[in-house]
Amino acid sequence: MSAVAKPEIEPNIILSSQVAQGLAVIGDRWAFMIVREIYLGVRRFEDLRERTQAARGTLASRLKSLVEQGILYKNPYQKSPVRHEYRLTDKGIDLYPVVLMMWRWEHDWGDHHYLPATLVHQACGSEMLPMYRCSGCKLEIRPQDVAFSVGDNFEAARKIPPRFQRRSRSKHEIEGYKGPEKVQALDCTGDRWTSLVLAAAFFGLKRFDDIAMSIGIATNILSDRLKALTRMGIIDRVKYLERPVRHEYRLSQKGRDIYKQTLAIHEWANRWLVEPGREPLVLHHKACDTDLHGEVVCSHCEQVLDPHEVTYQALAPTE
Repeated sequence: MSAVAKPEIEPNIILSSQVAQGLAVIGDRWAFMIVREIYLGVRRFEDLRERTQAARGTLASRLKSLVEQGILYKNPYQKSPVRHEYRLTDKGIDLYPVVLMMWRWEHDWGDHHYLPATLVHQACGSEMLPMYRCSGCKLEIRPQDVAFSVGDNFEAARKIPPRFQRRSRSKHEIEGYKGPEKVQALDCTGDRWTSLVLAAAFFGLKRFDDIAMSIGIATNILSDRLKALTRMGIIDRVKYLERPVRHEYRLSQKGRDIYKQTLAIHEWANRWLVEPGREPLVLHHKACDTDLHGEVVCSHCEQVLDPHEVTYQALAPTE
């Protein structure tokens, strides 16, 4: 199969993509945080509340939805009175590549807030970094090496609403951002509009009007998100016209590295949310000229990482 040229971006492509579908299920900041903490062994309600600092109502709502979505299940650990802890189903365990890629981005670019400082692969006994590579040619995946085509049986879907109602973060969280040392992966992935703006950037869209049209975002919200992403160093604002002055928004290396966690969400949605043969988007790895399927491996021994074989040495210091 030859490399596929990038088609013209239609508005429904991004909003109906596997990434948008995945974010509709797991794309809330609190939901990501809950899954992350359960991977770290935190399973009981009060422990999760302490670690995430979520309000009781918020935590209860997210846990209920994650159970309904088949990502978590309630496991009784006490009979009288009945007490439950929350554990990952197979569907939840399969989010491991997403969690690892979020950790890797935090390791390289973030503030390491509440995250393990070091991961150890028990199979080879080494400290390691998770790497996302093509399962075919075994090369590490870079966004410039990936092309896409619209699936043969794809029908333009309705706009997919967020699974959770998210409050605006432009005044409380995103606008409160002060410097790159405070960036967390959740700041990029845990907000619906920020995620969709980044998705548009990965599709090669750089100009304000093109981004707005592609994801159906209000101009004031888009302006807020672009300002925040620029302050974070994830997007560079570059002048391309002098009279009148016009700018475009280009991903920095810091921004391009978010692609790996985005790709992991795409592949998880393909496995669990999309009907076989009706994939909205098909990704192609230009390096080996095949449809792309990724895998997360140990940087030391290059074995595919199993969550049961990865431990952490210590949590990074917190504020």
